Amino acid sequence: MLKPHDPAGIAGPFGHYNHGIEIAAATRWLHVSGQVGVDPDGSVPVGIEAQTARVWENLCAVLAEAGMGPRDIVKTTSYIMDRAHVGVLAELRKRHLGDHKASSTTVLVSGLVRPEWLVEIDAVAATA
Repeated sequence: MLKPHDPAGIAGPFGHYNHGIEIAAATRWLHVSGQVGVDPDGSVPVGIEAQTARVWENLCAVLAEAGMGPRDIVKTTSYIMDRAHVGVLAELRKRHLGDHKASSTTVLVSGLVRPEWLVEIDAVAATA
């Protein structure tokens, strides 16, 4: 159902993703709003690793609610405050996606809605 596209005529992916993902017709789509590192009780974990782990837990909970999982993710967009956090972001992405390589964009931003938030990730998922 998901067919990766990494053309030989362009530079290969710079990380754990594919340049493009083709989706077959008759597919269910789920657009997941940006998830931030906020625990169910409303508290915000301290540090980029804890917040990114919580982001992925929240994102996976939304997927599960729709009967989907991380392997159904087609695209993520990550927003981070500090370029130094790219390694943590990549490590946790790979931990949750395993060998699945969704397309990906990471954007360095000057701020998120609340100043204690260090990362936000939205996603698009698809399944037959």
